[in-house]
Parts: sequence; structure tokens; C-alpha cells
Amino acid sequence: METQIFEGVWEEVAQHSSEFSGKRVRVTVLEPTPQPNEAMLLALRKVAERSKNMPFSSGEGSLEILREARSGKMFGYESSE
Repeated sequence: METQIFEGVWEEVAQHSSEFSGKRVRVTVLEPTPQPNEAMLLALRKVAERSKNMPFSSGEGSLEILREARSGKMFGYESSE
């Protein structure tokens, strides 16, 4: 006999109950399919929209800029390094 697989929510599978009458069946309850994190997706869309016209920065020299900021040099203070 050919194995048949019915998959769906219970209400969808139960619609086929007359086809199962007198037959051996196995029911496996599956974990719910993870839903996308809509709040995070919305935040990412906002970030993408806000940064759409921003110029690209390679990040080259970022460490030097960070060091200048920490030392106060970029704000006109004497460097303590």
C-alpha cells in the first residue's frame, strides 16, 4: 500500500477524516513554524531608509579617529598620549 502524507493544521487534516476510516494512521504534532520578528524587521527597514542617501565610508582610519576622540585632540585639547 502506498504511504500518503497529509500535512497542515488540524482542521485541514481533519477534512480528510472520511478517507482514513478503517485505516491505520500516525499523527505527528510538529513544532510551530517560527514567525519572523516583525519589530526587528521594521527597525531594519527604518535604518535602511534613513541611511539610503548617506555616503559610503570604508572604515579606513576609524581606529585613528577613535583614538583622537578619546585623547581630546579632535576637540582642541592637548593629547595625553
